[in-house]
Amino acid sequence: MYEHRYRENKLHGQPEFPLHIYRVEHQARVHSILPVHWHNEMEIIYLAEGRAVFYIESREFAMQAGDALIVHPGELHSGMDTVSGGTCYYSIVFKCSWLSSPYPDRVQELFLDPLLQGTTRLPALLSAADDTHTPLLYLVKELLNRYEHKSAAYELSLKALLLLFIADSHHYGLTGQNPEPEPRHGREYNRQIREVLSYMEEHSRDRLELDQLASVVSLSRSHFCKFFKAQTGMRPMEYLNYIRISQAASLLRSGSYNVLEAALESGYQHVSYFSKWFRHYMNMTPSDYKARYSSGV
Repeated sequence: MYEHRYRENKLHGQPEFPLHIYRVEHQARVHSILPVHWHNEMEIIYLAEGRAVFYIESREFAMQAGDALIVHPGELHSGMDTVSGGTCYYSIVFKCSWLSSPYPDRVQELFLDPLLQGTTRLPALLSAADDTHTPLLYLVKELLNRYEHKSAAYELSLKALLLLFIADSHHYGLTGQNPEPEPRHGREYNRQIREVLSYMEEHSRDRLELDQLASVVSLSRSHFCKFFKAQTGMRPMEYLNYIRISQAASLLRSGSYNVLEAALESGYQHVSYFSKWFRHYMNMTPSDYKARYSSGV
């Protein structure tokens, strides 16, 4: 499955159960495995297969199978396959407020409020090679297992596991303080790229021109192209096709759309052009992708 989540107005899970887990699989020779994006939920990324480098804001994390990454709300993040041998990872996305107590108590005051307010941070990287991280990685794998099987009261067990994850982060001394703020120019670049990504999300099915995108952040066409490439690693139109193909892949996997419908729904008017970009990013034709993944594998 390929599921892009560059800036979510989309809801993860249901209002009464704001947690969802995405399984994201890429074949060999697909370099970019997660476009730069951000959202207001917490995310735990568990790398099940392959090797990859993930970026959170300006920080870089090399990961191998068995490692996990914690992304806090509002952080720009992305991922690259470092050996192009194929990857599979799981994204656990949930609202931190869902874990809160309805009453002000010691647990809320000491552990959950600081996390919600951003003054306390969970560990960014959990390495399978570090014995200190083993208990937390076990909880992540148990969470994935219970979500997959959905046995009786699995929702309660998932909430309990996340609370235990936070507790054990404190128990093993793995929590930290909010990192130093970026320099002023870095914060401004961050704000601008968020605005552009949000705009591209909202209008991804529309006909978008470079001048139109550049005007969102009041830059000239040439400066905008340089700025966008520096922030995302892609040219603007390349990135637009990337997120459109990501949307189409999700539709094909659902089994409810044929190739033409997925192309039109994602903003393409010509199937041949859609197929060209789909092969470029997914390393297979839309029909092959649908046949492989629409069964829910």
